[in-house]
Amino acid sequence: MELQIVLDTNIPILIMDSKFNLQSELERLVPQKHTIIFLSCCIDELNRLSKRTPKLARQTAFALKFLERFQIIEYSPKNIRFVDDRIIQYAIENKPFCIVVTNDRELRYKLRKNEIPVIFIRTKSHLELFGSILG
Repeated sequence: MELQIVLDTNIPILIMDSKFNLQSELERLVPQKHTIIFLSCCIDELNRLSKRTPKLARQTAFALKFLERFQIIEYSPKNIRFVDDRIIQYAIENKPFCIVVTNDRELRYKLRKNEIPVIFIRTKSHLELFGSILG
């Protein structure tokens, strides 16, 4: 099975202010064959965020355009209320072939607790991997 790199909702928003290319950085950290994906529940979250402020509306519009180049996976289990919990559940269901990219500290902690590798943005200049991935 091919590795899946799951982007959290905050990544396409944060990428606007970063000084690196997401795909190049992911290639550097994960040289194995992989697919970058975004869960449909995160698209729903972006759409909700877009209604909060004009700045968030601009950021989410950029994020939705940015995400057009990646695969969207339909995943919105009704029995799991929060998007972070849905990401965790998806990663657990696809373990050990799943890595999550997020800058959410609480989500990173929960993923590490479940032995899911996590990639996060370090100082807006590069990505860093925590955990081990399949060789």
